[in-house]
Amino acid sequence: MAGNEEVGVRPADVTGPEPVDLPPGPALRPPPVRPRARHTIGPKAQAWWTRNRHGLLVATVGTVGLRVITEWVGLVSQYGTSFPHQVARHPSLLSQVWGHWDAGWYLSIAEHGYAGRVVGHGQFPDGIAFAPLYPLGIRVVHAVTPFNWQASAELLSAIALFVSLAALHRLAVIHGSRDIGTAATTMLLVFPTAFFLLAPYPESLSLALVTLALLSAESDHWLLAGVLAAASTMTKYYLVILAVALCVEVWRRHTPKHEEGARRRWIGDVAPYLYVAIPSMLVFGGWMIYQQVHFGDPLAFVHAQAAQWHRHLTAPWTLAHRTVSDLIHLRFLDTSTSSVTELFDTVSVVLLAVAAVYLYLRTSKPFGVLLGLAFCVFTFQSLLLSVTRELLVFAPLFLALGIWTAERRWLERVVLVLSIPCGYFLIQRFVTGAFAG
Repeated sequence: MAGNEEVGVRPADVTGPEPVDLPPGPALRPPPVRPRARHTIGPKAQAWWTRNRHGLLVATVGTVGLRVITEWVGLVSQYGTSFPHQVARHPSLLSQVWGHWDAGWYLSIAEHGYAGRVVGHGQFPDGIAFAPLYPLGIRVVHAVTPFNWQASAELLSAIALFVSLAALHRLAVIHGSRDIGTAATTMLLVFPTAFFLLAPYPESLSLALVTLALLSAESDHWLLAGVLAAASTMTKYYLVILAVALCVEVWRRHTPKHEEGARRRWIGDVAPYLYVAIPSMLVFGGWMIYQQVHFGDPLAFVHAQAAQWHRHLTAPWTLAHRTVSDLIHLRFLDTSTSSVTELFDTVSVVLLAVAAVYLYLRTSKPFGVLLGLAFCVFTFQSLLLSVTRELLVFAPLFLALGIWTAERRWLERVVLVLSIPCGYFLIQRFVTGAFAG
């Protein structure tokens, strides 16, 4: 059409009779063709994936890589260079190489339960020294998979390690950057005792619960944080200190709510403290009742530690005197299996103290409090035992290491040069029965 003529319906748009002129008005157009609906994930899921995909990748590579490397070292240490032939004949050796030391206790509890006043078949009389959640998890995995008890335990540890790495990466990103997240997970994976994270030990499960509890507190999910903290105490009893650190986090972040001309809403101020503290109190109290019923002693786990491993509560200077004396006289070089680990434990305690002070002053007071309480747990004892392994459960420690090494590449190289041979050394001693701790 030309000039000022109004636009009508084009002949190509209709079928049938000739088009007629329409009164002046807006042009008629065919209805838009709607695209076929596509099934996409919701915006919240998309945001979660964008936020965590790098951490999930790190967790996947870290879990698989640590398993391959530690498995290789363990098999070579126990069977020599002929291990491929041994594994080809007996594939179960891939799992059995880690079934040493405390692994037997956890597997016994998972399969046969705790010994009561009467010790049953397959039970250990002092098994109550080991917390119940990890053996319970082994039992669940064994029930839903075709694996044997030890393979079920290692599968549980691998899943927990994956969760731990992803959560640690996220925690480090919140308190720093993606580079710090990668550095923190790297420091965890190269730690000399990191092989315990995939062995039939509860370290990876404890680490996952601790890290998730701290992450929940970051988003003010106080009740969830309290429940996760309570669960962690049932993997390692001393992790009851996590509830104390969470209370410090509440105190730091939860300011009193005031309304103009209104009274203080004190109930809203007190509630987060109750959320993070009561779950641990209830779980611990219930566990003590269980021990009273089955053992006649609500503190059976403490007394079992003293009877079997000679661990007693003492003043820290008593432990310091003994440790310094052993180091000066080079007793850690004698032939006993536990002597060499005393040197590793001593260095670990010093590292823990330095990280606690740094985090308290520079990064996060609750993280510093958690590591400070851990320092007290390990030093208010009659001897250092398993400290280098126990440090694996404290995510803030590796956050501190990640902060230090992310900005100082030379320090990262130093840590790698020192940690890798130490890890090889400890794996070799562990699988050959020369390790204690």
